[in-house]
Amino acid sequence: MRICQLLLSRGQGGLEKHVRELTIQLHADGHDVIVVADRSFLRDLPAGIERHAIPSHLSRLNPLLLFSVVKILRQINADIIHAQANKAATVLSKLQPWLAAKTVGTVHNIKRNLTPYKKLDHVITVSQRLAKGFKDNVSVVYNGIAEITPQPCDLRQAFHLNAEKPVLVAVGRLVVAKGFDMLLEAIRGLPLSLLIIGEGPERQALEKRIQSMPSTTQCRLLGQREDATQLMASADAVVISSRREGFSYVFNEAVLCNSRVLATDVPVANEVLPSDLITPTADPQAFRIRLQNLLADLPGWSTLMQKPQRQAAETMTLRAMSSNTVYVYQSLITTHAKTY
Repeated sequence: MRICQLLLSRGQGGLEKHVRELTIQLHADGHDVIVVADRSFLRDLPAGIERHAIPSHLSRLNPLLLFSVVKILRQINADIIHAQANKAATVLSKLQPWLAAKTVGTVHNIKRNLTPYKKLDHVITVSQRLAKGFKDNVSVVYNGIAEITPQPCDLRQAFHLNAEKPVLVAVGRLVVAKGFDMLLEAIRGLPLSLLIIGEGPERQALEKRIQSMPSTTQCRLLGQREDATQLMASADAVVISSRREGFSYVFNEAVLCNSRVLATDVPVANEVLPSDLITPTADPQAFRIRLQNLLADLPGWSTLMQKPQRQAAETMTLRAMSSNTVYVYQSLITTHAKTY
């Protein structure tokens, strides 16, 4: 199958990571993959993957951008053109009448305007919640990550933590959306240790909260680290306090590390975890009470994680994501060909 991935962002975040890993896996599985994206993204792709640079710094309705993209898309003779995120979906929806290939768009986050996606042949969403915005022609494909086998370490020794207290790990950018302020309020005064991995503009505000924390509660801001999965696998539990998410890679990594998890009511944790492991968003008291109950029965918490861990192993690996995406592609191209 000849598959084009269309990406018009210029960042280096989760979206770009997703597209890069999906592209590499599709290529490894024997598909002919073409990537149409900004030059900065194309530089990091492995050899052997066809690539075409476009001026993605231009606005989505800029005639030069539209002309550049449609010229390439008509030349590459793809079976599938897959637009990743909103800007690419908007451009592809405008160009679709001049293209013979089947078109797909992936919704990665909550969007107010879904009209561009609805003009495509099919939509993929990364959570069940996002799929509710579409009546038909939609499939849910969870983001996947490479299978991981982290080597646990002694967090209490490594970070000079109290040997008798449970250790929690939280991971994410230090921004309001991740709810670390709520998390610190929820654990205030509890006999435990919390390690927060990540960096961001809320660091100073979080440091002030930590400085006023009672001595019974130990907290550390560790900054950005390359060994986040190892620390998650070594903790007594991973906590997710987000106010909103499109898809939580932290949850994905935690559950594939076989960690215990407690999360707020955000995708995709709220689609995989049992209700006993989900608390309302921005409700520190509810989070605190649930956390205390779970820490009092770690074996019971582990039992609650068994089904989610099996589900993650089946649907949240890189190979599963690629396989499920290809199934969507194949379903589209087995229908009659488009004419134009």
